[in-house]
Amino acid sequence: MSKQESVPQKKKSYSNYMMNAMKTELQKYNPTLRNILKVEQAMTKYKEFDSKNQLSKKLDISMRPPVLNVILKYLEKSNKILLNQDGTITWIYANAKAMESWKKAEKL
Repeated sequence: MSKQESVPQKKKSYSNYMMNAMKTELQKYNPTLRNILKVEQAMTKYKEFDSKNQLSKKLDISMRPPVLNVILKYLEKSNKILLNQDGTITWIYANAKAMESWKKAEKL
């Protein structure tokens, strides 16, 4: 009998894992466009929040925590916010006016 070599299974990369997790969460907790826009508006207005709880208090609508988590993961994946390790949330997406001034700025 010949020994068959076992082929190691490919490890899923972190991004694949996050995509699968996000698809599962989207199936369970599908946020509406209105909810996504409300979170984006709050983030652009206040720029930073100390916690998810503080963000949910600033929203003028009530939103279940799993739905808010899905929205925040989406915004993080699209490079609009930073979810820091200490729990703070920071808006980093530049608007058109900021992008124009960034292009005109002198390089150091």
